[in-house]
Amino acid sequence: MKNWNSILRWVHLFFGGAINGYFFYTVVLGNTATEMMVSLVMLSGGLAFWTGLAKWQLPRIRKWRKKVNSA
Repeated sequence: MKNWNSILRWVHLFFGGAINGYFFYTVVLGNTATEMMVSLVMLSGGLAFWTGLAKWQLPRIRKWRKKVNSA
């Protein structure tokens, strides 16, 4: 199994790509989004945000755990 850092990176990239697809669909192609599509984009945005935040904080959490366990 891969480490958590690479898993979070790919999840983050996938959901970030979904947001980019939404903006391409609405802005470049000029189409209107359905209510379901907007809900999926909001969910994707939330997941991209939290996986990015977790990926960014993961080294700090590991460092903190080592410090707590060694004390």
